[in-house]
Amino acid sequence: MKPSVQYNDRIGHASADIAGINYNQIAERYNLGERYRIIGISLYGTREINVSFLCVDNEESTPENEVLVHVYPNANIPVSSVIERLNVTINITHDRRYDNPELDTVREVTIEEDNED
Repeated sequence: MKPSVQYNDRIGHASADIAGINYNQIAERYNLGERYRIIGISLYGTREINVSFLCVDNEESTPENEVLVHVYPNANIPVSSVIERLNVTINITHDRRYDNPELDTVREVTIEEDNED
């Protein structure tokens, strides 16, 4: 699953916790029926986050060719109803060595805000 935006200026990675969320119930709530099986979630936007589903189209798929579709329910879906916790990292450089999803930091550092005006 590859995310994209209008210009794809920068790329990154995301990780999410979904504990306690039942995607069969979500599919039922948003009328996906038997035709669509949710395999992923897409979040798009900044001020307002739009939620859509990456699905297998069970009617168009064959054993030789699985058809993946993006399903946009005609409803406002709260992010918290499909994801418990979310972490997104974006490489803001043009250096591809930072695109590695296995790359990790060695520690966390907190810097206090400077209040001198």
